Amino acid sequence: MTNTIDTAVSTVGDAFQALTLDSAKVSTHSVASLSSDTLHDLAEDTTLIMISVGTEGSGVLVYRGDAFTTSKSWHLRPGDHPFNVPGGSRTLRFRAVDELTTVKIMEN
Repeated sequence: MTNTIDTAVSTVGDAFQALTLDSAKVSTHSVASLSSDTLHDLAEDTTLIMISVGTEGSGVLVYRGDAFTTSKSWHLRPGDHPFNVPGGSRTLRFRAVDELTTVKIMEN
């Protein structure tokens, strides 16, 4: 996989891959609305992402798919959040929880 490195086997016996920093694969979005989506389309070959949520508000809601569904969205609080995204929808939809928040996404 591009922009990943194989790591040693973990203490529980699992091998895993680590994301390498590639500034060309970093996107920044301002998520301002509580009712309309801020979109990010993942590259077809992306399998790992890091989402960094700014500290301006209480975080963002994220949904992966064609139409935002509040009951199936996930609340990402400020901080860094790694995810595996090996298949499925390539569209991430973000909504602000309470105020404008910056989101950075790094793909492998």
